[in-house]
Amino acid sequence: MMKKVIFQKFVRKALIATMLCSCLTMGAANCIYAAESEPADDSGIVAHLEQTEWHYREYNGRWQRRLWSITERKWLTEWEYI
Repeated sequence: MMKKVIFQKFVRKALIATMLCSCLTMGAANCIYAAESEPADDSGIVAHLEQTEWHYREYNGRWQRRLWSITERKWLTEWEYI
C-alpha cells in the first residue's frame, strides 16, 4: 500500500515536471522562430499594410466618395453617396 502511494506521488511529480518543461520549451521555440522569420535580404516575402485614400466629389448636388489604393494604384470601390 505504501509503495503504491509513493509511486503515485512520483508519477504526479514527473507529469507536472514534463508539462512545465514542455511549456517552457514551446515558449523558447516560438521566440527563436519569430527572430528567424524576418528575412535578412530581399529574397523573402514581406507583408506591408495597404495604403488607401478617399477621394471626394460633388455630383448632382450631393457628395460622393471613392476609395483609391495607393499601393495597387487602382480603385477599390465605386462612387458612393455620403
